[in-house]
Amino acid sequence: MGRKKGQTSTLALVGWAVLVLALGLGAGLMLGQQGCGRREAPAKREAPKPEPRKPEKSAEPKAKPNSEAVRPQSPEPERALPRLALVIDDLGYVQPELVTRLCSLPIPFSVAVLPYQEYTKDSAEIAHRLGKEVMLHLPMEPIGYPAPGRDPGPNAILYNLPEAEVRHRVRMALDEVPFRVGVNNHMGSRITPDRTRMTWVLQEIKARKCFFVDSRTEKDSVAFDVAEELGIHAVQRKVFLDDDKAFPEIEKQWDRALKLAQKDGSVLIIGHIYPETVEALEKLVPRTQGQVRFVTAGQLAR
Repeated sequence: MGRKKGQTSTLALVGWAVLVLALGLGAGLMLGQQGCGRREAPAKREAPKPEPRKPEKSAEPKAKPNSEAVRPQSPEPERALPRLALVIDDLGYVQPELVTRLCSLPIPFSVAVLPYQEYTKDSAEIAHRLGKEVMLHLPMEPIGYPAPGRDPGPNAILYNLPEAEVRHRVRMALDEVPFRVGVNNHMGSRITPDRTRMTWVLQEIKARKCFFVDSRTEKDSVAFDVAEELGIHAVQRKVFLDDDKAFPEIEKQWDRALKLAQKDGSVLIIGHIYPETVEALEKLVPRTQGQVRFVTAGQLAR
């Protein structure tokens, strides 16, 4: 009897333990399913937000932040160089070889060709072929004519000639020089201060649509003023290059012309077809590159 009662108690305890374990496992499964249900439940769907409208393009779009840091800087405009117009006088009587050597200088410039000379046409043709501007070097009476060294040459414009003959001589000289687009005076210190005679001369020059360079062989010249009054493009000489043909003196006048160009913005300088002048220019022109802009007399005439 005692053994059976002990066995019954033991079995009862085991039964209770099994029951408690089963209840615990069931409760755990229920709690796990509820947790999983919370995780797997679909999230509450929100109403879709409207897409933002793209801003309309402005006529002047706003710059991006820090755009100055990435925008390439515009190059500064090049400083305008002063202009220098070189005119070489008295072509026509010298050998073509020296003319070719002169006109081989690699810059724009102008040559003034005397009419009625042995090499007048050859000189004009050489200069034109090598890209230089051709002018008529019009002979005019100087003060002191006909003293030695004061002869301006054949068919020159002389003070005592009547108007019709002055005009005729200007037209003849213009016809003598091929490719000419401008005129300057050869000598002429007796003529250029005279308003009446310069009007006759310049009216014929205007009729041929040429510009005029006042060589300023006389300080009282009115030639430039009359040309402007007649509506002719004109310019005045500022420097004579080779009154003294020694290189140091030519160099001095060249440097003076450069200073005037820097000061005034432009300058016209006149030299002559001397071998010494050509040789000097072959030295001076290369070292002047970048300091001035070489132009023709016609480009400087206004």
